Amino acid sequence: MNDESDDELSSNWEMGKTHDGRIFYIDHQTKNTQWEHPITKKIKIIPPDLPFGWKEVIEKDGTVLYIDEQHKIITTGDPRLAYTKNPVTKDSSSNFGHQSNALQILYGMDLTNKTAIVTGANTGIGFEIARSFAKHGCQVILACRNMAKGEAACAKIIKEQENANVSCRKLDLCSLRNVKQFAEQYRQESLPLHLLILNAGVLNTRFKLTENGYEEMFQVNYMAQAYLTVGLLTSMITTKSDSPPRVIAISCESHRVESPGISMLNGIILDRLSPRSPHHFDNLLAYGQSKLCLIMFIAEFRRNYPQIYSVACHPGNAINSDLTRNSYLYRFFVTIARPFSKSLQQAAATPVFCSIMKSVLNEPTIYYNNCYEGSPSSFVYNTQLTQDLWIQTQTMIELAFKRQPLTV
Repeated sequence: MNDESDDELSSNWEMGKTHDGRIFYIDHQTKNTQWEHPITKKIKIIPPDLPFGWKEVIEKDGTVLYIDEQHKIITTGDPRLAYTKNPVTKDSSSNFGHQSNALQILYGMDLTNKTAIVTGANTGIGFEIARSFAKHGCQVILACRNMAKGEAACAKIIKEQENANVSCRKLDLCSLRNVKQFAEQYRQESLPLHLLILNAGVLNTRFKLTENGYEEMFQVNYMAQAYLTVGLLTSMITTKSDSPPRVIAISCESHRVESPGISMLNGIILDRLSPRSPHHFDNLLAYGQSKLCLIMFIAEFRRNYPQIYSVACHPGNAINSDLTRNSYLYRFFVTIARPFSKSLQQAAATPVFCSIMKSVLNEPTIYYNNCYEGSPSSFVYNTQLTQDLWIQTQTMIELAFKRQPLTV
């Protein structure tokens, strides 16, 4: 919303708009009109479409009314005028930053022809992304391990938005078997897939192995979601759309910490990438490494499948989400930092920005932060390392199925 104090008009001025969205100003004293704001000298343009949920009605006497049926609002003032941006259009990244939230970025967007999968969407940032998409007409599939919590999240969204097109499907990232079943079922149903949001994550304080024999944070935060992405590749490529499908991976700045299993000198070190015992396990280093692997996967995925827009992003620091649910100490630190950290809606802003903005499609950037191009760790730009990680990950997945075949 426009909050510039010097943008206000004096009483003799009135603002109007043309049919193509250009703003003009009327001076009732001189009876003149002009394109420039009388004070700021700026030229403004509003979005051509009404905000999602609004409609325009012309009365018999020619009066134009704007109606928001969901919130029971009727006004003669065009709601787009409150959201004009200068000097660029709404799709420009310069309009958004660290204080933006997801719903502000989605303002005026109609996503009724889009389908999205959001992993780990029953809570935290994933829930805010799913909720924000659904409020703008997107068909959203919440991919969750706990179906009861997933269904409760869907019910919460529907309670807020009665016509929301949301559903929940079981996705247990601790089980590569379940990930494969999820992707195969989705492909068999020939469902479209415009947006895949890799949001799910876990931060453990103790060493844990999955049923596949891999360290849990490595598998949940990285390997299983990479496997899911490749499994849904056909669904994305065959989706008919006027813009390419997108894969958005939510990483974090902690990907820059020391990586025990990735080295410029020694390459990929498998027994440190996913340790088999607690002797070589440091939970914070393991968490950061899993997020680094996710960005490296996105870099290699983009090289292999340029027809799909793929990017990683950082939602913000010390977000009050369920990520810290396994540690009272971490929750304490997050509570202390809450006045200085982003809200969940603000944390969802950068992933949503990367999901819907057309301008990002032309950028080579592999990593976004605060709705702006960022620079990830130098490991991400090392093609030999990203290719090696890609191959080693595929080998690890194949090995998991040899130990535990899909058929029972």
